[in-house]
Amino acid sequence: MRILHISSEKSWRGGEQQIAYLLEETAAAGVENEVLCRAGSAFEQYCKEQKFPVHAVSFGGLLLINSALTLRKLAKNFDIVHAHTAKAHLLCYYALLLGMQAKVVVSRRVDFVPSTSYFTKKRYNHAGVNKYLCVSKAIEKILTSYLDVGKDRCTTVYSGVDLNKFGLSDDSDIHSEYGLDKSLKLVVNTSALADHKDYRTFLDTVKMISDQRDDVHFIIFGDGPMKEEIVSYSHNLNIDRVVTFAGFVDNIPALLPQADVFLITSKTEGLGTSIIDAFACKVPVVATAAGGIPELVEDHKTGLLNNIGDVSSLCDSVIKLFNDQTLVKSLTSGATEKLLQFSKEHTAQSTMQIYKELIKG
Repeated sequence: MRILHISSEKSWRGGEQQIAYLLEETAAAGVENEVLCRAGSAFEQYCKEQKFPVHAVSFGGLLLINSALTLRKLAKNFDIVHAHTAKAHLLCYYALLLGMQAKVVVSRRVDFVPSTSYFTKKRYNHAGVNKYLCVSKAIEKILTSYLDVGKDRCTTVYSGVDLNKFGLSDDSDIHSEYGLDKSLKLVVNTSALADHKDYRTFLDTVKMISDQRDDVHFIIFGDGPMKEEIVSYSHNLNIDRVVTFAGFVDNIPALLPQADVFLITSKTEGLGTSIIDAFACKVPVVATAAGGIPELVEDHKTGLLNNIGDVSSLCDSVIKLFNDQTLVKSLTSGATEKLLQFSKEHTAQSTMQIYKELIKG
């Protein structure tokens, strides 16, 4: 089985980690993988370091046509072309129009409805896309409703995490590392500082909690395009003393288990793999019911679920977990059981099964 994977992103975020897991797991199962990605990207560097054959192209402007011609030529050597991003899907569409002969799989990770423009509708409905892999049932439902033809091409394959990286011994001390008093309860988030994560609601919740209690500190692990704006918003709320912007860190599996609550306030979300990390670290989760999150966070079973933007409810949920350790134990137990559906091995096996079915068909 020979698969060409396409990624268009410049930076490394959750989607790129999912592709990396898929490459590693399928390669271990005997799949021959190669990658077509953006020149100069973090993913190109990853492929070089991990010895995956990589083809670097441009995803910008008119050069995208040249890249489509490159893809058309490369595709002859593969059983399946797997587009993992929106621009990768666009590149495949151009290559198909230029006569590319290949089975095409497209991953869909975001929970908003694609544009209704003529061009976008043509791209999504093109018969050359054999399968859409949606990372949650919520996305599958959205995409199925959007398509005019071939609605049965949509299926759900959940994202997964490396469960082996959790539970290892480590000397990290989150309180000491950030100069915090040991008595403080810790509420954390590990999401990118991006618009759909709705950190304004997160910080509004911080404000409401800190107005009621003086024994809580909030840590945001992550970076992103909205960092300056979010830090400024925190300053305007006068909550700087209770919030730490820790930036990107590479030892989340060691730090996260020391948190008391994981709080995520997204307004849109494909699935939310950071929640899976919290599950693996046995940290109780308070979340909004955005996109695929309810497929992970079942209210009062694997976490506490709240309406999007409902600051008061989010505040109450966090404080409830501080005061009810019986509930905390119940939620973390339910989350641990839920984890079995969201391992990187399970994701790879499900994806390979779809590859096999397409090749046989």
